[in-house]
Amino acid sequence: MVIPVAHDFSCPWCWIALFQVKQLKEEFGVEIEWLPYELYPEGLEYKSSTPVEEPPNKPPVPTRLQLAYAAQGMERPTKKRPWPMRTHRIHEAVEFAKTENPRPDDFVEVIYRAYYEDAADIDDIEVITELAKPFVKDIDGMLLAIQQKRFAAKIIGFDQPSYDSGVYNVPTFYIGGERYAEQPYIVLQNAMKALGVHA
Repeated sequence: MVIPVAHDFSCPWCWIALFQVKQLKEEFGVEIEWLPYELYPEGLEYKSSTPVEEPPNKPPVPTRLQLAYAAQGMERPTKKRPWPMRTHRIHEAVEFAKTENPRPDDFVEVIYRAYYEDAADIDDIEVITELAKPFVKDIDGMLLAIQQKRFAAKIIGFDQPSYDSGVYNVPTFYIGGERYAEQPYIVLQNAMKALGVHA
């Protein structure tokens, strides 16, 4: 069974999804089709929201993202990562890798770990090259593909193109014809069991 997952490396919810993917693979023996989405494509500028002032005596309340980390039993990454992060080039690299290996899960994981654990600039060509070397045989071909934007048509940008494709949040898991966006693992697990897929 193949589960498509719409994702972007710059999204912290997708960092959580990486570990959900590993659980799905281990528990249900599924394969993953990584669908490339860009949160911040060229032409879309990032605007930070103004922090809301809270009363000084108000106890802290966890955010949705903090609850998501807690539900997954994960610690929030502490290293200050480059932000906002353009990801078109790294997606191009992964799409090229798929021409050699249709399921580049290990490469995808290395990229996520480089960004969230090492705060690497995954838009930098030298960084992309080093990350790709263990997984891509034709590095020159990959670099040419990045330069030419050979796989641009496969990389969906936010906002409207993504919405038109049915993806409003990343990650979005496609399981049994349904979409599951930013969900805890138990929801994905129950979706698999509802299809009659068991460990």
